[in-house]
Amino acid sequence: MDRNIHDIYDVILKIILVVYREDFLSFIGINKNIKEVLKTEFVTLNGDKYYLDFLCLLDDDTLSHIEFQFPKARPHDLDRFFDYNIVAQVTYGSLTETTVINFTSKKFSEKIRRIGRSKCFNPDYIYLGDIDYRGYWRKINIKDESNLKLTVFEEIVVLLTCLIPECKKKAHMLDKISKLLKNKELFDKTRFEYVQAIIQMEIENLISKEEQSKITEVVDMTPQAEKIISQAISEVHRKSVHEARIDGRNEGKKEGRKEGREEGREEVAKNLKDLMDDEEISRISGLSLERVKQL
Repeated sequence: MDRNIHDIYDVILKIILVVYREDFLSFIGINKNIKEVLKTEFVTLNGDKYYLDFLCLLDDDTLSHIEFQFPKARPHDLDRFFDYNIVAQVTYGSLTETTVINFTSKKFSEKIRRIGRSKCFNPDYIYLGDIDYRGYWRKINIKDESNLKLTVFEEIVVLLTCLIPECKKKAHMLDKISKLLKNKELFDKTRFEYVQAIIQMEIENLISKEEQSKITEVVDMTPQAEKIISQAISEVHRKSVHEARIDGRNEGKKEGRKEGREEGREEVAKNLKDLMDDEEISRISGLSLERVKQL
């Protein structure tokens, strides 16, 4: 797969979320059930598109919006997450809680400032590097020796271990995990094919070709696993291509190409008139209050 490392991590975490759903949410501290997994592609106020990493409707009718950041979120990412949050709330008319998943440890992450446009936007931050992997792996090794089934959290740890930057010996760990997969009884049978597929993706993308050749366990993916993986890859690819185009367009913005974007903002603002007051529409659209009142 020819794509940058950030995309690889996004794809793998998307698949884990699709497969584990509520169990993964519980693993990161969101103890609610999912009523529906929602679309993640939205038309923005300027007629462009946003691609969220994950969005779902919970059993209390709130929305859970999750963003993955490798290795960690930077201050400038917050503006983008705030925009995603607003778009989700406007589209579905529900309170949206944003969670940012960082792959590194909190102790290696800078303090993230609040953004100027959103004084009350305070997303939750999860640091995968701070999970007690050693503690989990002591239990996993004991269960492997005793032929006892892993808990769902232990399965998730098996999939996450090699994704964190603090895991320095990825090839060694992936070899260990591939041997662990020989014992199918350790894993939930309904998820085993996905566990295999995710580990195979990690082997093919996180270590060198030479290191890959030393790992003898190769997985044949089932059609259902291939479908989920292909969908995740497609979504991340569209997001990456789009963000690259946005970077190019930003250069054009500096030269003043505003007319088309202004029309797009006005059209979407019209659609918000029944959902929000004029002051709120003005604030999030960038249109003047006077112009919003004229629409």
